[in-house]
Amino acid sequence: MKLVDVHCHLNDSRFDVDRDEVLARFKEKGGEIIVTSGVNPESNRESLKLAERYDVVRACFGIYPTDALAAEVESGESNELLRELKEFDLDEELAWIEAHAGDCVAVGEIGLDYNFKEFQTEEMREKQKVVFRKCLRMAKRIGKSVVVHSRKAELDAIDILEEEKMVSVIMHCFNGKKALIRRCVENGWSFSVPAVIARLDHFKMLVDMVPMELLLTETDGAYLAPVAGTRNEPVNVMVTLEEIARIKGLDVEEVSERIFENTKGLFEF
Repeated sequence: MKLVDVHCHLNDSRFDVDRDEVLARFKEKGGEIIVTSGVNPESNRESLKLAERYDVVRACFGIYPTDALAAEVESGESNELLRELKEFDLDEELAWIEAHAGDCVAVGEIGLDYNFKEFQTEEMREKQKVVFRKCLRMAKRIGKSVVVHSRKAELDAIDILEEEKMVSVIMHCFNGKKALIRRCVENGWSFSVPAVIARLDHFKMLVDMVPMELLLTETDGAYLAPVAGTRNEPVNVMVTLEEIARIKGLDVEEVSERIFENTKGLFEF
């Protein structure tokens, strides 16, 4: 069995008390790779340190759409985001990622997020789109796949990805409707399926629609646990593997091998 978690936030403070044990549980079940994703300058550097410390961890550097616009919201206004937004220079961070291209396996997480009230105005949506395009163009310059967040912004995200002629794309936790799933499949883009598939029928429908060669496994840990109210962790990709195997009518071992091969084709390990 080869387990791969292509999208996790291993730097999350909820892992501080037992990070070594979390990784040990993952490896004990056949864990091969965890891709820990940055969302801002601080977490990008934390991801790099984790990749340098642990043999199964790889770094992914990104700029979360709302973090990039921290200067646009008043201090304390962003409590919906579960973390404090800190201002930073977008172009400087893009330059840092480009300079550290050899230290990351992909660019992400990047994208659009229309979920939070502070970022739902037309002006803020347009500013997010500008940031997204800058991230995509940087990823193309350094030849990396992109990991795309598109919460409540699926159509706009797909439009921009097509306009920018992106080829190597991973749609992370994609919540779009069937027509948009089909559009992504037609573009040859992949989907990383979270362990929360255990309790969300949308992701079961997505797995049923998407061919095996476009499926990946993720947790988004410490978020989106398969059991509500608990902390998620990389070993829970096993839940996703089992669901994919059940839906596709395949053996779990075969699914794990195919997911591993899919992952190698998109990330620079």
